[in-house]
Amino acid sequence: MSVKFEFFFDCLSPFSYFAFQVVCRYTKIWGIDLQLRPSLLAGIMASTKNMPPGVRPWAAATALESAQHIARNKQWFNVPNMQPMPSNFFGPQGPADPSGLARDFRYMRLLAAVQLKYPHALQACAEGVFNLIWADAGARDSEGNVVINEQILAAICERAGLSSTEAQDAVAAINADSTKAALKQTVEDCVSAGGYGVPFFRIIDHGQSDQPDAIVAFGSDRFEQLAFAMKKPWHGPDPDHPWQAKL
Repeated sequence: MSVKFEFFFDCLSPFSYFAFQVVCRYTKIWGIDLQLRPSLLAGIMASTKNMPPGVRPWAAATALESAQHIARNKQWFNVPNMQPMPSNFFGPQGPADPSGLARDFRYMRLLAAVQLKYPHALQACAEGVFNLIWADAGARDSEGNVVINEQILAAICERAGLSSTEAQDAVAAINADSTKAALKQTVEDCVSAGGYGVPFFRIIDHGQSDQPDAIVAFGSDRFEQLAFAMKKPWHGPDPDHPWQAKL
């Protein structure tokens, strides 16, 4: 039986972007049944009363380290095309501003719709949305805002292998009650499993008697521990370019 590896994510989270690279790179190496769980970070945080790092009372004190942390992770996870944080990550009025990406739920609803209608295309669509927000410089306007509309979302679906008709069908389902309900359920599943942010992982059927029935972890810096818990190999975030200390 394959290890069931659930990955809860929101494409707006840069740490979900890092984690997505790793779970895709290690799916075959670890022999896992990767279960992608598109979620809403805003919903998870609202349920747990968590706050985005950038708006916590001590955010200013962590700004320097946080900026270096992201820059190091760009190298560590080997994502050289990663772009800076979008200018419209939040709207001008802050995290609750509906004009910001943090309150634009269309891209995660798209993935929820794809999961319901065309699950075989979910991973490729998720990659497309992650790239739209974090890796495609051409997706930004002159002010650094990521531009999202129905045409762009449909194009992501087509590049993921859906026909034009299927892509339009997925985009049309963004505001469907079934799509919203599926995304809400994933948020509830994440929170009930112990999640308070993303990326969040839940691993079951792992066959390790010295571990809990459900191994859970939060953060893109937990993979070495997860490999240890599952008794799986770990060659760094990019197994095709193993990291080695140079003494």
